[in-house]
Amino acid sequence: MKIGVCHWSIPLEGPAAMDILGDLNLMGIQIDLGSYERGFQLSWPSVQEKYKEYAKKNDITFTSLAVRELDLHGMTRPDGTKEKDIVIEAILKAISVAKQMDIPVVMLPSFLDGEIKTEEDFQRVVKCLKFACDKCEGSEVIIATENLLSIEGNKRLFKEVDRQNLKLYFDTQNYYLNKKYNTAEMVKELYPYICEVHVKDGNNALSGALLGEGDTNFFETIKVLIEKNYTGWVHLENYYDQKPLSNLGEDPLALLKQDVEILKSTIS
Repeated sequence: MKIGVCHWSIPLEGPAAMDILGDLNLMGIQIDLGSYERGFQLSWPSVQEKYKEYAKKNDITFTSLAVRELDLHGMTRPDGTKEKDIVIEAILKAISVAKQMDIPVVMLPSFLDGEIKTEEDFQRVVKCLKFACDKCEGSEVIIATENLLSIEGNKRLFKEVDRQNLKLYFDTQNYYLNKKYNTAEMVKELYPYICEVHVKDGNNALSGALLGEGDTNFFETIKVLIEKNYTGWVHLENYYDQKPLSNLGEDPLALLKQDVEILKSTIS
């Protein structure tokens, strides 16, 4: 497995955050498109150039691009609304950025405003994912869904979208925290769909514990990935500069370093 980190888990904004990755000997990063209110910052060529400059300096790979704006304006919104127009704009800009920056994966989350709760929600997300996958046709960019669906729900989602360039972005805490699903069992059943993995932990709280010190059965989940011979990216996604995790120490970077060592020792 290859270890990286989510940009929003680093207590430093902007492209200079990659200097920290160099210090930690991490080789990959998942970056974010940015917010609608600020014009989806990564869509600007000048910003892209800065990111590429710092990535080259630190030998960092952009493994995937997240569209976290979809947590605020969900794919579950009705067609014709301003919120759905923002969703479509975000998806199109993310795909364009991925092509321009040679980023192989665009992650479209379904949480908060975009959580799939009803059949109507489900069908609206299916339509959006089909749209996104079709817009990637002819390129090497794939679309990844990150969601809270059950094993059966995810299998149905992939069947109804019916696109070869759709994959699953798997998270080691979200399913248990929100639905009490057995995360290790989900990896066993959904492994053929998985493209990348987020790792974080907590005790009945989002990102409230270092890896393995929470209630998510972290070590068992990683064990299954090892048994499946997973060799893709695993990204640290604990929120080291936010409570409750930040209560564990005065320096969020020290907490990040601890998680790096925990993850390295676990997968080795």
